[in-house]
Amino acid sequence: MSAHRRVVATLAAGALGVAALMGTASAAQAAPQEYGNIDLDRTGSLTVHKYLHQNTTRAGDVSAPPADGDFSDPVAGVGFTAYPIQSAGSPLNLSDPASWTTLKNLTPGAACTAPAGGYTLGAARALPVTTALGVATISLPVGAYQICETSAPANIIDRAAPFIVTIPMPHESGWVYDVHAYPKNGEGAIEKTIEEQQETGLGSVVRFPVTVPVPASAQTWTGFAIRDTLDPRLAPIASADIAVTVDGVALDASYYATTVTGQQITVNFTAAGLAWLNEGPNAHAGSLVKVIFAGTVVEVGDGVIENTAELWPNNPGFDPNLQPPIPSNEVKTHWGSLQVQKRAAGTTGTQGLLNGAVFEVYNAVEPYAADCTGAVADGAAVTVDGSTRFTSAGTGVISVPGLFVSDSVNPAVNAQQRCYVLKEVAAPAGYVLPTQPFTAVTVKIGETALAENAQITNTQIGVPELPLTGGAGQMLLILGGVGAAAVAVGLTVLNRRRTPAAPQR
Repeated sequence: MSAHRRVVATLAAGALGVAALMGTASAAQAAPQEYGNIDLDRTGSLTVHKYLHQNTTRAGDVSAPPADGDFSDPVAGVGFTAYPIQSAGSPLNLSDPASWTTLKNLTPGAACTAPAGGYTLGAARALPVTTALGVATISLPVGAYQICETSAPANIIDRAAPFIVTIPMPHESGWVYDVHAYPKNGEGAIEKTIEEQQETGLGSVVRFPVTVPVPASAQTWTGFAIRDTLDPRLAPIASADIAVTVDGVALDASYYATTVTGQQITVNFTAAGLAWLNEGPNAHAGSLVKVIFAGTVVEVGDGVIENTAELWPNNPGFDPNLQPPIPSNEVKTHWGSLQVQKRAAGTTGTQGLLNGAVFEVYNAVEPYAADCTGAVADGAAVTVDGSTRFTSAGTGVISVPGLFVSDSVNPAVNAQQRCYVLKEVAAPAGYVLPTQPFTAVTVKIGETALAENAQITNTQIGVPELPLTGGAGQMLLILGGVGAAAVAVGLTVLNRRRTPAAPQR
């Protein structure tokens, strides 16, 4: 398993009855036995020692607690309840030999019901929940009791099957009034991760591999399902595209059925799959069942998309009241939207805002650089919601509706921002493309405010100057005007010389 947080679950090994209580003695010193007749007035006790399955043939000693090192992996927080076994409304009388004859073949009722044959269960006597050492003790008067596992933490998959104990217990030709029971459990796990994101635009698929080791179990599997309910911002992919493997090899398709109902994807083992799980005593225990759930990102929202899978063991009806599912660890994938202002060079405020500029967006060579200002474009243009080009509109804003930022699994884990590069490919009418068309930008989880990235400006296209205006043209006009005036003066003088003087009177 990886270092990421796992949610560990336990699977009950089955009943620990009278015969199982009297297995091979542990290394602990057995308690002195009482011999002779039963002391009906004596108060005894029951101590439950709760462990995971052990890789050993050692069994617990009914007369003593285990010695240090006998067993490992205690299970804390499990609750047991003792119920007096009654016949005709009264507790079994252990001074009556017939009661012992009956007990020899008595089987606990399923789901903590009374044994068959007209027996009933008396008032419940709850044990405290098991400690960090997996131990719980209760004082009990002489009698016969059915012991049931009646509460457990959320990570307990199956409760131990009920078992019967007597106070005192017969043991090595004597009687044990302080009884020790060892109902062991198996451990399973469900772990979730995220595949490294390859496509980084809205409309990309996010894949969530979920791994479940098949737990060791002494019980028959009646149900085995792995379920993922996707966030509404993820559209589930088709059921046929959900991959299921065991130890890296594709699982026989007849062993499971995949259904998609709304946001819920369920991989449920069929009768053939359960038969495979039940082959021999734990034939497939430890095998890694892996399901890759997946969804298409259709919306960003606040940018944080959380995901948790569930394991449903031995609960074919998916009834959470019967047996709640075991949740995996939570994983998160982070997304953001981008907005950048486009304007004419030399303008500020609401003046000079430019619509019609066309851009592409690219991943950066170093997407998680501390400073994105030096980001360099990498690869092909990113496809976002089916498009690779984005045009400034409204108030001159270039909007890119969804870009990947980070996730909670792959480097850089839970990064709050990611570098991208915009490339201007078409300028607005009347403006020229910048000499350097690439602009580095920063995308943050959620929505990146306009002020958080540099504005992108365009310069107007130059046009030919009007003819004979300004500069040399103006001087020519002036000189032409002066010349024309001089000619006019000369002609006037000449005309006056040619006109005869008027006669004197």
